[in-house]
Amino acid sequence: MVIHTNSYTLYLHGLPGSGDELRMVELSVPHSPKVIAPLDFQALDSFVATHGKVRLVAFSLGAFSALQMAATRPDHISEIILISPAGPLELGDFLENMAGAPIFKTAHASKIGLLLLTAMQSMVAFVAPKFLLTQMFAASCDADKELLNDPIFVSCATAGLRQSLHHNAKSYRHAIVKYVQPWAEKLGKVRCDVTIYHGELDTWSPVEMSEALKSALTARTELIIEPKQGHYSTLLNVLPKVFETS
Repeated sequence: MVIHTNSYTLYLHGLPGSGDELRMVELSVPHSPKVIAPLDFQALDSFVATHGKVRLVAFSLGAFSALQMAATRPDHISEIILISPAGPLELGDFLENMAGAPIFKTAHASKIGLLLLTAMQSMVAFVAPKFLLTQMFAASCDADKELLNDPIFVSCATAGLRQSLHHNAKSYRHAIVKYVQPWAEKLGKVRCDVTIYHGELDTWSPVEMSEALKSALTARTELIIEPKQGHYSTLLNVLPKVFETS
């Protein structure tokens, strides 16, 4: 699916992450997509009041926010494009196969534990960001690991870590706590078309999660599997396609 840029597009980044994800590739659009924070319904309402219906492009845990927005503001959203999405955990036995399992388990068990864990991660993100990235990518496929040799990717990824874990830590923790709670029942309220791109070798959100998400959505949904790609490599491959002008 190709986004036609005569409509406004909002981008919801991953968690941890930031709008710097859009700097990882060159987008052939006349203006940069607007980035909104996780679950920022006020920003969505403001954009819609000015520009009319919007398209949502969401990466990873940004998919949670995008689907929540589409479910609660169905008249605001014209379509959704999800890249490497993290769907509801209750749709299957996914957690043990997700790189973010320690964070999600901690968030489910204790808000104080989550606060302590993210505080530690924040410190490492500032002192040794490349080390933190290397640890995060330890179980990733080759296509994702190769990105650690790209200085632009590393710069954007570390900026996202610092943005989520330090500058917007409260918003980050709030979104994570909300994500680990059951929310699959909201999927039936999504009315717009949904396109999902998912890497075949994704170790952050397994491809089975998108297959379950497609089955649970009642709106028209297309799932496109990216062969031999992982979580972030899919993002870099798909963003130029998604924002291609026609």
